[in-house]
Amino acid sequence: MKRSRFAIVALLVLALIGVGLAGSTATAKKNTIHPKVGHYEGRDSHHRHIRFFYGSHNQILNFRVEHTAFPPAHVQSGKWHHTCHNNHCTRGHWITATDVHGHWNISTQGGDVPFTARWVSH
Repeated sequence: MKRSRFAIVALLVLALIGVGLAGSTATAKKNTIHPKVGHYEGRDSHHRHIRFFYGSHNQILNFRVEHTAFPPAHVQSGKWHHTCHNNHCTRGHWITATDVHGHWNISTQGGDVPFTARWVSH
């Protein structure tokens, strides 16, 4: 009798764990942001103009701070990791389909500078 109760309780616990895992997976999939393709513009924390293009091949292209160019970066799951070329680096993530938060730096000139940008056109 004790064994059958234990088995039933164990099965219930495993079932609840399975439901919880399935729910968290569904939530993670639902919360994935799909960035809108197009041109983005914004400002950094020093009020410098930021602009870039996000393309349909999951690439950040033509990232510029004022007139300074930065390298292309690959976007995955609504974010791109620290990407550098010739000491010019960026990283960032979408907080909505059209709003981006990130950082840029020129590693020979100091630390990270935060920026925000918003989709402006195709």
